[in-house]
Amino acid sequence: MTIKCSKRVAVASCHDKINFGSVLQAYATQRALEELGVEVNTIDKRGLGHAISAGRNDYYLEHLFDVDLYRAKLGFVKHRIKQKFDADFGKKMAKRKSAFSSFESTHFSFTPQTASFEDLGALVADYDSVVVGSDQLWLPVNIAGRYFTLSFVQPPVRKVSYSTSFGVSSLSEKYLRKTKEFLSDFSAISVREDTGADLVEKATGVRCSVVCDPTMLLARDQWASLAGSSSISVPDEPYVFCYFMGKNAWNRECAQELAERHNLKIVAIAHPDEYVKADDDYADYYPWEAGPAEWVNLIAHASYVCTDSFHGSVFSNIFEVPFFSFRRHENMGAQSTNSRIDTLLRVLGNSDRICESKDAFHAAGFGRASLSHRRCGRRRSCGASVPKNTGQGAAPDPRRCDPCG
Repeated sequence: MTIKCSKRVAVASCHDKINFGSVLQAYATQRALEELGVEVNTIDKRGLGHAISAGRNDYYLEHLFDVDLYRAKLGFVKHRIKQKFDADFGKKMAKRKSAFSSFESTHFSFTPQTASFEDLGALVADYDSVVVGSDQLWLPVNIAGRYFTLSFVQPPVRKVSYSTSFGVSSLSEKYLRKTKEFLSDFSAISVREDTGADLVEKATGVRCSVVCDPTMLLARDQWASLAGSSSISVPDEPYVFCYFMGKNAWNRECAQELAERHNLKIVAIAHPDEYVKADDDYADYYPWEAGPAEWVNLIAHASYVCTDSFHGSVFSNIFEVPFFSFRRHENMGAQSTNSRIDTLLRVLGNSDRICESKDAFHAAGFGRASLSHRRCGRRRSCGASVPKNTGQGAAPDPRRCDPCG
């Protein structure tokens, strides 16, 4: 990343969710832009809850009888209820929330908060570009919410998508039309998955670039530096690090089998998105106070990683830690987000690490996987290339991804 530019850029990312991957990709987007010489601020969206919820609530009402959608959300609701009525569980989640809040306050440069899209539009009018990216920000419900579509940005401020993910592999005709509408005035578009490029092409007639996740724009030593700021120590004994967001009990059973075979302990981040009974007693250590930096550090020092998370697989590759990538969803399910992991592991040559069943886990083997940090570097070089400006007044090319202009 050698091209420099002296521009002001605001970033619309999912910085405020207690989700390790979401926060780390938001952090990486800001850091990568800073390295280009950009004056960059992450938009503080914490005051926009009411404005965003209006469109999202309309979406949920529109899909009132979508059983799969509401079944997928049930776990989140149970998680909230358990925090409220189970004092011990609530304390554990409070430790995690505190760690995330500390990370945000230390590692982000935020804009002032605003309470409406109108106020936010006035705020970003002082910027040259607004960049949106990356993790599942164009899910249909987020398109309905209008924040991640950059509906608040008005010319001459440029709209740019970097590595934005749809999170799904198909959209209804209605949301294809909405996608065509909101992308019509973007100056540059890139997405993270092959299926995302397919959806953009289906909606707009133009195929955009597929680039790496923002977390892969930073080099291994940069992530190691962040890991070094961890406030907790890793266990003295070798361990398997487990990060499961889904509720498949057999994933945990495979991790236990791996640990027993290699005489390893298990360190687990439990109940990240929803309460899962199987998380309660399969690990030796549960670091409840772990925030994003601690999470990276635990992966960096693991003997193996077992995960159903996209970013769990990303950071395993960055630190060359042998890993198993488990399926969280059925491929054909409407809520499936498997395509993002499929694209990642295909590009990195790790498709053999995907485990759709216990048989697939055994077939993947218990030896050390063939990983190469150089593959991550090549992917980073591809994703980080910033083309020069095409010239004042030139028609925008949606295949370009130039945040500087």
